[in-house]
Amino acid sequence: MKGMVVCPQPRAADIGAEVLEKGGNAFDAAIATAFAQMVVDPFMCGIGGMGTLQFFDTRGAGHGMIDFHNRAGAKVVPGMWEKDLAGRSEISRYTLFEDFRSELGYTAIMTPGTVAGFAETHRRLCTWEWKDLLAPASRLARDGYPLAGHVRDFWARPTGPGIADGITRLKASQACADIYLRAGDKLPDVGEIIRNPDMADTIDTLAREGAESFYRGSLASRIAEDMERNGGFVTAEDLAGYQTRAAAPVFGQYRGLTVASNPPPGSGAILIQMLQILEHFDLRSLGHGTAESLHLIASAMDHAHHDRDQHLADPDFTPVDVEFLVSAERAAEHAAAIRDATPPPRTPASPPSCTTHLSVRDEDGNAVSVTHTLGTGSGVVTQGLGFVYNNSMKLADPIPGKANSMMPGKARTTGMVPTMLLKDGEPVIIVGALGGSVIISAVLQTILNIVDYQMSPVEAVTVPRIHAEGAGVLVEARVEASEVAKLRAMGHDVTQSSHSFDPIMARAHVISRDDRGWRGGADPRSGGGIAIARH
Repeated sequence: MKGMVVCPQPRAADIGAEVLEKGGNAFDAAIATAFAQMVVDPFMCGIGGMGTLQFFDTRGAGHGMIDFHNRAGAKVVPGMWEKDLAGRSEISRYTLFEDFRSELGYTAIMTPGTVAGFAETHRRLCTWEWKDLLAPASRLARDGYPLAGHVRDFWARPTGPGIADGITRLKASQACADIYLRAGDKLPDVGEIIRNPDMADTIDTLAREGAESFYRGSLASRIAEDMERNGGFVTAEDLAGYQTRAAAPVFGQYRGLTVASNPPPGSGAILIQMLQILEHFDLRSLGHGTAESLHLIASAMDHAHHDRDQHLADPDFTPVDVEFLVSAERAAEHAAAIRDATPPPRTPASPPSCTTHLSVRDEDGNAVSVTHTLGTGSGVVTQGLGFVYNNSMKLADPIPGKANSMMPGKARTTGMVPTMLLKDGEPVIIVGALGGSVIISAVLQTILNIVDYQMSPVEAVTVPRIHAEGAGVLVEARVEASEVAKLRAMGHDVTQSSHSFDPIMARAHVISRDDRGWRGGADPRSGGGIAIARH
């Protein structure tokens, strides 16, 4: 086997596997896959988005992170929206405004980082030419692709109070509606061929002129002009000054394995804290899916999310004590509180599923775990460019003086946790997920299922899942009623979903090694593709 690609979009995974089969490395395959994801899943990720990438390179670049978070535009004013804040959504931390200003339209957009992030990945790690890695995505956009069920479901799914519905999102700009809506504001059907020649042209420009075009060249001029004309906060200077961040991963330990995840403003330290809390308990002896084990997992989530709310921020603006968050002492404090039945303060629940992820490994042992996103998409498309911009402003706090308060140039916090677990210095689990803050829960449980409960990758991402973030426990319909009753008797406020595979839950995608070799697991909650390069 020459390698494996696991991601939510099967055709994108196929493209990555083909790169591996033709001699590309894991990093080549990741870039080709990611740009294909941007075409076929255009509101989960895109050219106008952001992300965080963990790499393990056996040839000399070593083990590190490339972060490409969105950053607030220069025209953002701290406190500018404070008096108009209508609250936060019931199942999210999204800011709510009557005019959807932080979610839809030009004022929702932060300076995009995706193109810069993948260009930096290419510069440091890849063997193929940039243009050759972008070519498959261009062909997909120009020739067309069948609309996936999970993409249409995102547009058609009922939304919570104060959150714009799919049709409203698609109509946020005429250029967006022209691509994705049919006559009479009708959604395209599953399987309908979607063609986006404007996006193909943009990808071709990036292939020909490089990332420079997006930040300081011909594409940048069109983007900055559109933002200026329509009241956006992002300026030409923001684009020209954008820079990725390179750093070492955040490290922790779990059951004899080294855990490596992303630094702030990502949530890798929070995931590691959850694992290190749970290392104080014998989950395996309690059994998978029992009330006793679910109680411990939910409690660890609650305590770690409280620390996330209190401490996580953009470290360029607010110091973040990562050593404290991942310390053995902090984990022990939380474990003791769980034993004493001392709950953390209540906090709002999690965002609904968004974002995308891909995990890749090649035959030389190179590995990639990358999560990238648009948020849920602003609905803005610059006429003629074909791609949707992010709506990251909805997760920047409009109230001044907070760790996550909006400020020009500042990144907002994110639940993304592209993660690897290493044994004897080599990755044995490569994992990540899509789905807002619920990402952390999905990745946590995928790791527990493999390490503690010895499940296969497919089992690990398929079995029933829970989520807790300080405002009760959400469990899928497949969690046994008898165990739910016991959880409630333990004092948990439990909501049991009517969905066996709840779309609110994040979608985990994992590659792991056991005594049968390397295998992959793609979450069945939406999409899901495992592509193997065999020769």
